[in-house]
Amino acid sequence: MKYIGSKEENIEYTKRPGAYAIIINKNSDKIGIVTDGRDSFYLGGGIEKGETKIEALKRELIEESGYSIKNIKEFEEVGSYIFSEDKGYLEVIASVYIAEFDKKIAEPIEKDHTVLWVKPEEYVSKMFREWQKYIMERFIEKENTEPF
Repeated sequence: MKYIGSKEENIEYTKRPGAYAIIINKNSDKIGIVTDGRDSFYLGGGIEKGETKIEALKRELIEESGYSIKNIKEFEEVGSYIFSEDKGYLEVIASVYIAEFDKKIAEPIEKDHTVLWVKPEEYVSKMFREWQKYIMERFIEKENTEPF
């Protein structure tokens, strides 16, 4: 697993494993990401105690978009040391997947989240965290050599 960024000395980090998805649309060259009106990031989030990565991914996507997902494929795992205003110092361990929206099964719980359909090349620099930018770059590289 590759780590993006560096760990600050004398800081205690809380491990925060998470599961995230790049949503693809087979009929378009755009991918689905989410915005809260300020920042852009991948759909997904923290894995709760007792959940598998896939269970967390499915739960988070319903909460953020209202959609179930299908054709889930592992993409990459990346780590990063970050500071979060509401959670403090975190060691993020992000398991990233490629998936497609399936069916709308609920209204999103997180009302400030809006799904955006974007061209990956235009959003690399707009992703909120460094590890998210890295994943977008890797996605673009792989998409050009082995389309999903």
